[in-house]
Amino acid sequence: MKEKKMFKVAVTEVLRKIVVVEADNEAEAHQRASDAWQNGEYLLDGGDFDGAEFHVLGESDGTDEKDLDRVDGKNAG
Repeated sequence: MKEKKMFKVAVTEVLRKIVVVEADNEAEAHQRASDAWQNGEYLLDGGDFDGAEFHVLGESDGTDEKDLDRVDGKNAG
């Protein structure tokens, strides 16, 4: 049987929260929301989960596997 290759896959979870911001225009609303988030006024958690993305980065050369989680063929669906 042919040996399977190892690939690096980036898994990105997306958290999303909609907030209401008082401002004179969209640019100010963006800045005020950004500032509030940076100041810890918006804390996102698992309840704000909005999806996940998976991107294959390429074949693994084996040098970085000790620092990465691994899914082998026995656990794949």
